[in-house]
Amino acid sequence: MMGNPAVAALDCEQLVAVAQATVKLRDEGLSLNAVLRDFDSGEATKKFNAQEMNLLRQTVRVCFTSEASVYEIAESCKAGELGLPKPKSKP
Repeated sequence: MMGNPAVAALDCEQLVAVAQATVKLRDEGLSLNAVLRDFDSGEATKKFNAQEMNLLRQTVRVCFTSEASVYEIAESCKAGELGLPKPKSKP
């Protein structure tokens, strides 16, 4: 029987999209618990490994609480500071 390998590798674009969606949902009045519950029941759990899911949950928390902005998440990711491979520069 085969395991359930991650189908996609998390990249900066996806991480920023999660950060943006988190801020939008927060601004619409959802609680952090509701955002995390929705996130944990979505497709992400099928696409990403445990380490990537932890990074995504942490991103949800810090963006929801305004500890980090979407811009800060994007810049940190581009700099390779979030544990994801540094994006390759485009020619």
